[in-house]
Amino acid sequence: MAAPATTADKINVAVGALTIAVAGVFWVQRSYTTQYGGTFPDPVIIVLALLGAVLLVLGLTRKAVGQGTEEEERMPVRGLLIAVVLLAAWVAALPYLGYLVGGVIFFALMAVLMRTGRPSLRGLLLDVVIAVAVVAFFYVIFTEVLYVRLPELAF
Repeated sequence: MAAPATTADKINVAVGALTIAVAGVFWVQRSYTTQYGGTFPDPVIIVLALLGAVLLVLGLTRKAVGQGTEEEERMPVRGLLIAVVLLAAWVAALPYLGYLVGGVIFFALMAVLMRTGRPSLRGLLLDVVIAVAVVAFFYVIFTEVLYVRLPELAF
């Protein structure tokens, strides 16, 4: 008889299935206004679905995904759930805070969340500076290169 599934196996199955479901939702809702509109999105959706399938199969067959030590492979389920809730809150706040303000707040909070120890003032300032740089970089890429309008501050 096979050994019972570990927490890591269950998480791999759940995340793999969720990734496939998200890719399916993206695939069904795609509609392009130009002949070559799907040149980039379609392969990305396909790769996302394939990676989800690989993770699902690894979880179902109970194959180890990582090769690290036991300490490195400890599943931070609580931190993952907090990150998902924070991401959902950011998406919900986008129409009100806009991309720039909401993005900086989100990235700074995620950086603080990812810290393993108590952050120093210098570390917090560095997190905010990096968040501003990353969000500004993507804002410029989307608005000036790709001509995509991003949500703006509502008030």
